[in-house]
Amino acid sequence: HVTGVQTCALPISLTGVKKLRGMTWEHPRGLDCLVNSDNLLKEQLGVSVEWSARSLLAFGDQHISEFYADHDLMVIDHPHVPDAVHANAVVALEDVASDADLELLAKTSVGASHDSYIYRGKHWALAIDTAAQVSAYRPDKTNKGLVFWYEVLAAGREGLVLWPHKPVDAFSTFATLMAQKGFALCSTDEYITKAVAAEVLTFMIDLAKAVPAQCLTMNPIEAAEHLVTTDREHYSICMYGYTNYSRDGFRTRPIVYDDVPSFDGRASGSQLGGAGIAISSASKNVELAAKVAVLLSLPEIQSTTYVQAGGQPGNLAAWKAPQANLITRNFFNNTLRTLERAWVRPRFLGWPDVQYQSSLIIHKILGEKNFSSTDIENIAGTYKQYNQEFGR
Repeated sequence: HVTGVQTCALPISLTGVKKLRGMTWEHPRGLDCLVNSDNLLKEQLGVSVEWSARSLLAFGDQHISEFYADHDLMVIDHPHVPDAVHANAVVALEDVASDADLELLAKTSVGASHDSYIYRGKHWALAIDTAAQVSAYRPDKTNKGLVFWYEVLAAGREGLVLWPHKPVDAFSTFATLMAQKGFALCSTDEYITKAVAAEVLTFMIDLAKAVPAQCLTMNPIEAAEHLVTTDREHYSICMYGYTNYSRDGFRTRPIVYDDVPSFDGRASGSQLGGAGIAISSASKNVELAAKVAVLLSLPEIQSTTYVQAGGQPGNLAAWKAPQANLITRNFFNNTLRTLERAWVRPRFLGWPDVQYQSSLIIHKILGEKNFSSTDIENIAGTYKQYNQEFGR
């Protein structure tokens, strides 16, 4: 697992302010937005949160059981919820938050974000951040994104497209395409529908041939950095959105985000990402931590201090807020359709390992530009090997 954590200690000037400790991930979208919201927490709840941040890689790979004991609040990825529950590392929101608050958040979260944290009938985090695979373009090079996959391939063959496909991102695209084909992962009795998986992998190889070789080692942030600092490519596709790159002053050039490409132009099936705020079972002040989690998820913070400092809210009111769209070149309006039609990864004990092992096989295929029936069998086999709830 990845180590290395940055701590952002906050000066507490108000007497009587209670202190909590939180763990998030190292990026303005993960850290700065929370730090910027701390004064509102002090004013309304009399509490300040000292946030530590782990790397994006650790956010996706590190088990919550490794750090929950040292924190009151944790920003986590929804596929890790079963692992956290079985480790007794998190507290169910139904046990500490009011029904009214949970009902309100259920009605006002983006797409399936709120329910993506349900496991065994309860919510184990609140959708503080929402993302899915989307696309981006340079507005000084073109005035619109790529809607259909045939357009992506054509533009790619002209040298105009980036597609970040490090292993985890290669898997995300595979999952998105399977859902767009109507055979989402785990939607039947099998993990993958093998014939459709072969079609998707063939398409992905064609796509890999049409983009620069360096895309094999890129993640979405690296692709965004490349897009804003070079003048060759016009587009990037299947990248999780980071509104920072569409804001004035973040980089020399901005980019504009748009829906994920699709076969039918409807932008459905994109793999849902985002982050939820969970309460550590080791907290000595669970009730106060729950109040903080709810407040950080409501429009009062999500639409103001949170989005202003680089956050990518999970609350629909923030996505529709004119100011939020003004400062992000319409990021939220442009991609909302993708978020509302996104595909949610299954939640079962062992999913992070299934996803990781599958990603290594898919990444190998894209590197070699070839695959066999054995490769597909190996992808299918990861489900039976690592799903700890399989057959129970």
